[in-house]
Amino acid sequence: MELRMDTRKTPRVGRLRRPRSLLLAIAVVMLLGVGVASAGAASSIEGVWSFGGGQIAIQPSGNGTFEGTVVAETKFAECTHPVGQQIWTGMTLQPDGSYWGFHQWYENAPSCALDPTLGPTAWRVLEGTDGSHFLRVCLSNPGTTQPTVAVNGTCEGATYGGVSSALTAPLPTAPGESSGGGSGGGSTGGKSGTGNSGTGASKESLSLPSAKKCLSVRLFQIHLQDPKYDPFKTVSVTIKGRKIPTVRKGNDFVATINLKGLPLGAFTVKIKATTVLGHSLSASRTYHTCKKKIKKSSKKS
Repeated sequence: MELRMDTRKTPRVGRLRRPRSLLLAIAVVMLLGVGVASAGAASSIEGVWSFGGGQIAIQPSGNGTFEGTVVAETKFAECTHPVGQQIWTGMTLQPDGSYWGFHQWYENAPSCALDPTLGPTAWRVLEGTDGSHFLRVCLSNPGTTQPTVAVNGTCEGATYGGVSSALTAPLPTAPGESSGGGSGGGSTGGKSGTGNSGTGASKESLSLPSAKKCLSVRLFQIHLQDPKYDPFKTVSVTIKGRKIPTVRKGNDFVATINLKGLPLGAFTVKIKATTVLGHSLSASRTYHTCKKKIKKSSKKS
């Protein structure tokens, strides 16, 4: 991706050699143009893509490569890929604008055990007739040759075949992350990226029950809903350093808080969570307890 300029002096050329120099200059400009186009294509693959009824989020994984993580369970053949699985790894930009890497396969159903040998895969972002973008994926079985995907979406050498997807949404961002993917201040960490994680990206947050009213009950639940396009991987809830058990129920993590035996007053609930895309979220809220009002019975005369 880095362009180096040769600073060595070149000998003067005569009039007869000028056409060759001109052709060389044109060739250099064309090569630079291809380089810029490839760099632009590198960011366009980032986002949340729809596959097999599920969703896969593609984000940078370091060293110029990308990875695809399942954020809504999906199926390519007979076995289901669960949320949180890194289904695509080593996705590397090629000179022609496509990407090469690997797909996680399963062994024969119904065992659906992970195949230790990954399948060579090719990806390319294409534009539809309506201007929308979709991702073309060409898959080969484990232990076979590397497939390619042409600019028209044709798969060559794909022993399994090709599938296409629609772009569901830009990559979600956590609080403190800039729209371009960089990390800013605030109680969040994790991975960052560029490209599609800008305009229109959903902001992840931890939503807690309101603390405006005091609590007269001593046993209540807190429901933490998964951030959009990036489910929770782990959730930790504590009160005064004491960890509260959490249980996943559908798209929520539920923590049951028991205040029995504790004196009336204020208490702070602290929550720390990580998402399948590697974001760290935290929040806290102080609640107040109060005596339960006794309803006055009205006597009829």
